[in-house]
Amino acid sequence: MQLFYHPDLSPELAAGGSYPVTLSDAESLHATKALRIRNGDAIVLTDGKGYFYNGIIEHADSRATLVMVDSASKDERPYSPSLTLAIAPTKNPDRIEWLVEKITELGVANIILIRCEHSEKDRLNLDRLNRLLVAAMKQSNRSMLPALQGNIAFTELMNEPLPEQRFIAWCETGNEEHIKNLLKPGKDTVILIGPEGDFSSEEVNLAMRNGFTPVSLGNFRLRTETAGLMAVTFFNVINS
Repeated sequence: MQLFYHPDLSPELAAGGSYPVTLSDAESLHATKALRIRNGDAIVLTDGKGYFYNGIIEHADSRATLVMVDSASKDERPYSPSLTLAIAPTKNPDRIEWLVEKITELGVANIILIRCEHSEKDRLNLDRLNRLLVAAMKQSNRSMLPALQGNIAFTELMNEPLPEQRFIAWCETGNEEHIKNLLKPGKDTVILIGPEGDFSSEEVNLAMRNGFTPVSLGNFRLRTETAGLMAVTFFNVINS
């Protein structure tokens, strides 16, 4: 299935009959030039909020393709419980871009880019990251687009409404329990992954005072993006 994205689709409107929407410049160009979609062709769209839509190309145009949407269906695949991954951006932006693509394919619900005491990079091109999220969602035929927040200070994150099941990946003492032994299935979860220089002890103590449990991701030292991917994978396995 070749999937297209339009954030303003409405299942209520689709239930009332066929209605028109215009694809974005990027989606229109991809549809007409790369896929050579023409007038009368059937396509499938998603709103990134858990619904698929059937549509017919009314007017194929490389800048503004018009689609008549005629039905909607809720994606019945489970998207619960949800995982929030809060992670410090890597110094090399390519590595965090790679990560957000992969964890979107794996079904993470929220991605928060955090600014820590040892962070070497605290700003990224969020527009580019959002484009990568959309592409990964479409490529994996998912209907849920992760929410992305950027440049959130670690101390500020502690004041955010977060899931009850909370972990911080930190192995300073060597006595931390492996996350796979502590993850409880069926619970919305947040996992914190630190920068290349790791979390400071002050940050870990603050997290613990706010209900986070320090955990290990294994016996070896992992790159930031590898640790993030491992955390998401363990969550998915426990909840599969």
